[in-house]
Amino acid sequence: MKFKVLLVLLIVFALTGCSGAGSATPLPTVVLGGGGPTQVAPPNSGGAATASGVVVPVKDAHMGFTVAGRIKAVNVVEGAQVKAGDVLAELDNAVAQAQVDQADRNLKELTSLAAIAAAERTVADAQQTLKDAQKKTDSMFFPRASDTLIQNTQAAITLAQQQLARAQDAYKPVSDLPDGDTRKAAALAAMTNAQLNLDRLVANYNWYSGAPSDIDAAKAQADLDAAKAALQESQWYLSTLKGEQIPADATGSKLAGLQQARDDLAAARERFNATRLVAPISGTVVTVNGIAGEIASPGVVFIIISDVSKLQVETTDLSERDVPSVKIGQSVTITIKALGQNVTGHVILISPVSTTLGGDVVYKTTIDLDTTPDGLRAGMSVDVQFEAQ
Repeated sequence: MKFKVLLVLLIVFALTGCSGAGSATPLPTVVLGGGGPTQVAPPNSGGAATASGVVVPVKDAHMGFTVAGRIKAVNVVEGAQVKAGDVLAELDNAVAQAQVDQADRNLKELTSLAAIAAAERTVADAQQTLKDAQKKTDSMFFPRASDTLIQNTQAAITLAQQQLARAQDAYKPVSDLPDGDTRKAAALAAMTNAQLNLDRLVANYNWYSGAPSDIDAAKAQADLDAAKAALQESQWYLSTLKGEQIPADATGSKLAGLQQARDDLAAARERFNATRLVAPISGTVVTVNGIAGEIASPGVVFIIISDVSKLQVETTDLSERDVPSVKIGQSVTITIKALGQNVTGHVILISPVSTTLGGDVVYKTTIDLDTTPDGLRAGMSVDVQFEAQ
C-alpha cells in the first residue's frame, strides 16, 4: 500500500515538473467505481438574459386578524392540510356572536308570517283609503244640475257683477261722508247686498258645475296624492317581504326600517367574521404564529397557507438592462439546482415596478413550468435562461 501511494505522488510530481511555466494543464477528475453523482450544467446563455430565481406556489394566503383580541382557539398546526372554508383560528367572540343573534332575531321578526299578514292588511287599507279619496275628488268636480240651470246661473253672475260694479261706483262719491249719513248708508247697503248676491250665485254655480273652491280642490288633490303614495309604499314593502323585486328608488319608512335591520345584521356578521380566520384556499399550513390565550394584534400575519400542488418560478435578480428583452410568453430554460435537472417554461408575468437588490435595480418575472419534476418543492433555488427573441 505504501508503494502505491508513493507511486501516485511521483506521477503527480513528474507531471507538474513537465508542464510549462506559463500555464498548468488541469488534471481530470476521476471517479472510481462509476457510482458518483453527475451534474447538469446550467445552459449556455449565448448572450440571452439570465437570472436567478426561486420556486414558489402559484397560490398562497397570508392571513391575519383585522381586530385585536385574545385568541380562543388555533385549529391547525404547521404542515396540516386544510380546505377552503375551514376555520383555522378564532378570537374570543361571545359578544360578537350575541350581536349577530340579536340582529338576526330582529330581522326575522320583521319578515315573519305575521309581519307579512300585517303588510297585506296595510295594503288593503291603503287601497280603500285611495278609493275614498278618489271618490271625494271626483264628486267635487261632478255636475249637480242641468246645463240650462248652469248657464242661467252663469248669466245671473254676469248681471250680478255689473250690479256690484254700479253699486261700488255709487258708493265712492259718498264714502267720505260721516257715518250715519243716510245717503252713505244706503250706498253701502246696496254695495254689500250686491256682493252677497254675487257670492251666492258663484257658490251655486260652483256647486251646480262641480267646480270647488281653490282651497277645497287643493286639499282634495293633496289627500288623493297622499293616498296614492301610501298605497305604493305599502305595496313595495309587501313585495320586499315576499322576496319580490322592487325598484331601486323605492321609498317608505317601513322599507327603510327593514333595510336598516338587514344592514345591522350584515354589520354584526362582519364584526363576528373579523374574529375568525377562514381558509380562502385549500393547501398546506406553512406558518402558525401564535397559540390560544395570546393576544392577537391586527394586521400581523398569523397563518400562511400555500397550495403546493401547483408551483411556478419567480426571478429574483433580473437586471434592468435585461428586462427589455423579456416578453410575455417567452420560452425559458430552468435549471433546478437541488434536483440537477433542466425544465422548460414560459413567462406569464413581468412586474411593472422594480425593486432593488444590493443596489441594483431588478424586476421580478413569473414563469409557468411546462412540467413539474418529481421532488420539486417551494423554496428551491433555480437558474433561469430566457431564450433569445
